[in-house]
Amino acid sequence: MTMPFNFQSFPLLETQRLHLRALTQADAEAIIAIYGSPEVLAYLNMEPVITHEQAIGLIDWFTGTYERHDGVQWAFTLRDTGQVIGTGGTYDWDQSDRHVDIGYHILPSHWGQGYATEATRAMLGWCFDALKVHRIQADCTDGNLGSEGVLLKCGFQVEGIWRESCWEHGRFVNIKQFGLLEHEFRRNQTP
Repeated sequence: MTMPFNFQSFPLLETQRLHLRALTQADAEAIIAIYGSPEVLAYLNMEPVITHEQAIGLIDWFTGTYERHDGVQWAFTLRDTGQVIGTGGTYDWDQSDRHVDIGYHILPSHWGQGYATEATRAMLGWCFDALKVHRIQADCTDGNLGSEGVLLKCGFQVEGIWRESCWEHGRFVNIKQFGLLEHEFRRNQTP
């Protein structure tokens, strides 16, 4: 088996409509638009990012996960304009058990247009090819139908619900668990 990704150079991904690249501090306003959005935060347990300093701090944190070889976080940009419309990436890469978790967030003004699905498919291919994982995992708050739809379109299967496992917005919420195995992904990629 070839060695998995070595984190020497940031992976750039292209899709039909998107360019996935590293986040930079110049993306601070886009980060505020995404992570300051009440619609995005409705299913996240985090404080809104509303200042330039908070945005830079989040970008630096994402950059740090890459530098520590813990994860990869991409900016999703429109190929025709370069506008950042979302972020997404990997975390909790377990090299011994060969699995990784993924997540994504899209500006609400770009919801329902297939961007999250397009970016997620690119990330999945990269994870299976570069990280040499056997399994990719994802989760979302039960009731987050948009995120759930993206995962199902990408071939994930629902594997269960962690009942009242997270505290979000003053209440315990259920977290829906999804998984995708490499052979399932490869089977769906053949024409």
